[in-house]
Amino acid sequence: MLNLRIIRSPLPQAENEAILSEYNQLTSAGIPMEEFLHWLQGGPEGPAWHVILETDEGEIVGHQSLIPFRGSYGGRKIVAAKSEYTFLREAFRSTKIRGFEHSSRPTHFIASKKLLDHGQAQGWGPILISTTPALHRWASSIGCSPVQVPLWECLLVLRPWDAARKTPNLDQWRRASLCAAGLFQRTIWSPSLLFPHHSNGIRPVPVGDNHVSSNRDALTFFEDQNSLQWRYLEGQYERIELSAKSHEFVILKKGSIDRYLRICQWRLDSEGPSLSSVASLVRMAQKEKALGIRWSVYGSGEPTLSFVRRVRMLGFLCARRRRTLLVRSDDERFLDGARWNLTDAMFSFDP
Repeated sequence: MLNLRIIRSPLPQAENEAILSEYNQLTSAGIPMEEFLHWLQGGPEGPAWHVILETDEGEIVGHQSLIPFRGSYGGRKIVAAKSEYTFLREAFRSTKIRGFEHSSRPTHFIASKKLLDHGQAQGWGPILISTTPALHRWASSIGCSPVQVPLWECLLVLRPWDAARKTPNLDQWRRASLCAAGLFQRTIWSPSLLFPHHSNGIRPVPVGDNHVSSNRDALTFFEDQNSLQWRYLEGQYERIELSAKSHEFVILKKGSIDRYLRICQWRLDSEGPSLSSVASLVRMAQKEKALGIRWSVYGSGEPTLSFVRRVRMLGFLCARRRRTLLVRSDDERFLDGARWNLTDAMFSFDP
């Protein structure tokens, strides 16, 4: 029999260590304790709530957290939340929870629903759930709905052979196609890297600078200074100002030898990035020995299509994708993917 408790951060250090160690082991992640505590305890809307499953001896065998963060919709502030660090040891997946001995629901669904109920009772919503596609069909059992959000995945590859091997979720044919496209992309961009670099006003600025545009007709996140400073960890992210006059910028996650430089958030007054701004990003990615540049553009309307046409002209390979969010919300408007103004800021929390 397992015991269930719901508790708010900060947790005792021994419990933090047990949860993170188990999560890293089960997911093959390498999240350091400092980052784990930053996300769970340092947010501008306060610390996260946890549901913990443990044995009578106090051994933690299951966990899920709910992290609050600021959003806005129609000019109104909201507190949304995102589920993270979820696991349940395989040996305990059929073990009953004390107080729910006669429930036919799976153990992890009971724990998850209790946590989401508690989050909503705090006034948080919408709530996003992180889970595998295999569990999407069970969304209704924890009060969630699958929300479809179209996007374009745009890549500019600088190391074709490595990108073909290391880009996830590709079959053999797509890996071969990515390698061929990358060889072409590297060829057309290589000459520009041989000439002296002129900044054209492009420069790094503090990530918490203001002038983040807001789409009042969509649910938008990470726009105020406190949220920006919390969301983008120093040393991992950089904010690049593209035009001081119009306050155009991109916020990017730095690349590495086995990752793309990843554009997480941006403001562009025009239909897409300029040649000089992409050239600066290419130089940065090359300096970091990154696989290339990854720019995910969410939505399906004309502004999105204009943006995609622009980056294609600059050599990006763009493929249509669809991301499924599991959302719990009392407001049915947030169950429509068109209401979400998403960027990769929501999906690049990993170190």
